Amino acid sequence: MMTDEELPATPAVDPLVGSKIGEFVIHERVGAGGMGVVYRAEHPLIGKHAAIKVMRAERVSPEQEQRLLVEARAVNAIRHPGVLDIFNFGTLPDSRPYVVMELLQGQSLADRLREQPRMDVGTCAWVLVQVLAALAAAHRAGVVHRDLKPANVFLVEQPDATPLIKLVDFGIAKVMQGPEALARADGSTLGTPDFMAPEQIRGEEVGPAADLYALGVMAFQMLTGTRPFPGDNVQVMFAHVEQVPPRVSSRVEGIPPELDELVFQLMQKEPTKRPATATAVRLKLRGLARPPAPSEEAPPESRAVPQVPTAVAPQVRRSGMSIALAAVAGLALLGVGYGWGAHSEKAEQPQVIVQPRPSAPVLVETLPVEPPPVPVEAPPEVIEEEAQTETATATLAKSTKLPPLPAETPSEKKMEQRQAGLFKLLLARAKDVDGDGALRGRLLQQYRAAAEAKTDSERTRIHGALDDIEKELTQRIALHDAPPTIVTVAAAPKEPPRVPALVIPRLPNLPQGNASEQRLAQRMDKLVAELRKRTQNQDVAPELTKQLVDIYKSAANATTATERMTVNQALDAWQERLTTRFPQ
Repeated sequence: MMTDEELPATPAVDPLVGSKIGEFVIHERVGAGGMGVVYRAEHPLIGKHAAIKVMRAERVSPEQEQRLLVEARAVNAIRHPGVLDIFNFGTLPDSRPYVVMELLQGQSLADRLREQPRMDVGTCAWVLVQVLAALAAAHRAGVVHRDLKPANVFLVEQPDATPLIKLVDFGIAKVMQGPEALARADGSTLGTPDFMAPEQIRGEEVGPAADLYALGVMAFQMLTGTRPFPGDNVQVMFAHVEQVPPRVSSRVEGIPPELDELVFQLMQKEPTKRPATATAVRLKLRGLARPPAPSEEAPPESRAVPQVPTAVAPQVRRSGMSIALAAVAGLALLGVGYGWGAHSEKAEQPQVIVQPRPSAPVLVETLPVEPPPVPVEAPPEVIEEEAQTETATATLAKSTKLPPLPAETPSEKKMEQRQAGLFKLLLARAKDVDGDGALRGRLLQQYRAAAEAKTDSERTRIHGALDDIEKELTQRIALHDAPPTIVTVAAAPKEPPRVPALVIPRLPNLPQGNASEQRLAQRMDKLVAELRKRTQNQDVAPELTKQLVDIYKSAANATTATERMTVNQALDAWQERLTTRFPQ
């Protein structure tokens, strides 16, 4: 980690400005921190804007590059509208890795809480419901966020509409399956002390329950204006491990009993005593959720610099419309690799473009502009046939606040007819296939894009997005209308088949010349014993046995710290598979 005083000075002329990275041309440098630099870029042909973050040359290492790559893979494995999008990864000629992401405009939940420390019950529950939808998708994809906090929840402001909620910054996320698991080989702890679960602080195995614990701390702060445990980092971490959490009702009045009890359950010390899944928590909160009032078009001076740990790009002109672009570039890169000892209240302080100096070890990673599950602009309830002189989307505009789509050229007519047709189909089956409003929100986003599209290439890109929406809508309708499947369960045999005893071949001796080698050898022996224990010494998982033997051989040949780290990552993934298949 680098302190503010140690940050590299911003060069008077950045050599990357004006250059081309991949398909994008760098326009300006919009943010910088201890680990990397963020730029605003544009595709020269289609005009698409993006944020590109580039790791500093002095911070490049195999571990940091691997973490950046795993972050991009984890985000794309989730594929949920409530999670940021990273759509490219690469390496510059000088070996610096970079990622390409979308731009957003808005502010983090941390900044919103600084402006208004407490939220009413309805708004708080609504925000949590949106976060839980994205969190559930991440957990289903095998990803644990591990750094959930208000600074990593982004509110995308939009005129006359409820903010879009985005879960951001997967810089220290853990992939629960696969060789890309991100557990630290040296056993160090990653996260923000104020929101870390007890098992995370102790360096134990971290699963989805750790994210739910952090969500409980967030809910406590949103409802009371304070965090459950005050003090410095060490005091807070001891409190998370040892002290019984206070109830929300002990700090403020008027909290519904069911919400008070739910937040208390989320902050239980033992993971097994917390709610089972993010979806279960979301279902309990839906009855309390009330979306905030839509925001009106803000004057330029009020939204030119969003109060988030983001880099802000100046206004640009496009088709006569002034668009304020916030490069919510996920400055997780600027703080990747930090340890818990460096965290403090500064962890959520904003980064401003005038002085691009990070105020915390980890900043926010945020990007795409996709709607929340329940957008405020309700699509039309009825699309009626009007006079032939009126287009289908002009009729659509009468029952919504959406502008009618142009229909002068053949390309524009095709777009407006397709948009109206998809809306009509979705409305007819919304109760059956779009209860949470996610498809409706995605379609609204593409409608707005079509209203601003000026070229055939832009409309071609929108048609591609509509193809995905139409495909998913068709699949949902087919699944809903499919007849129920009758499953015939065969009677189990009276006597279970005999399973041969577990036999592990002779394993090579592991080197133990230094502390790192000794820790690896001890871990290997421990996992061999755990395999015997969980399988009850029976050969019921020969593939797991073979994998462990192969990893053991790799450990015997590991001679460098990087090779041992790779072995530890493979062991993390193997242990996840073992515990998933043979839970105790």
